[in-house]
Amino acid sequence: MLATILRFAATIAAVPLCAHLMDGVHLIDMHNAIVLGVVLAVIYTLLRPLLRLVLKIPNFCTLGLVDILVDALLVNWMPQLVKNSVVIDNFLWALAVSLAVNALRLIVDIVFDADDRRGRKKED
Repeated sequence: MLATILRFAATIAAVPLCAHLMDGVHLIDMHNAIVLGVVLAVIYTLLRPLLRLVLKIPNFCTLGLVDILVDALLVNWMPQLVKNSVVIDNFLWALAVSLAVNALRLIVDIVFDADDRRGRKKED
């Protein structure tokens, strides 16, 4: 449960962080960027697993490139949904943001998987 909350928080924090660190992502309003992060986190939590299920065969055939493309398309589409949040210059910057978001989420997963393993070893 805590891993899900931290994954959600990492997704929210990644949007303003990427706007601060990446040249092709421009922050317009911090409050709206955080709202954008919340919307992106909700979509990553609810819609993304459904998209991965539907696109399982093409994803297998392209060795995971479809997942990367879907994530980049979601990130590229989000600023149009939440106006005055961030401006993403082009699709490659959207791809960079989606990779950064996924990297942060992966770090949370790795940390909590390691904690899970340590917890199981102590019980045995």
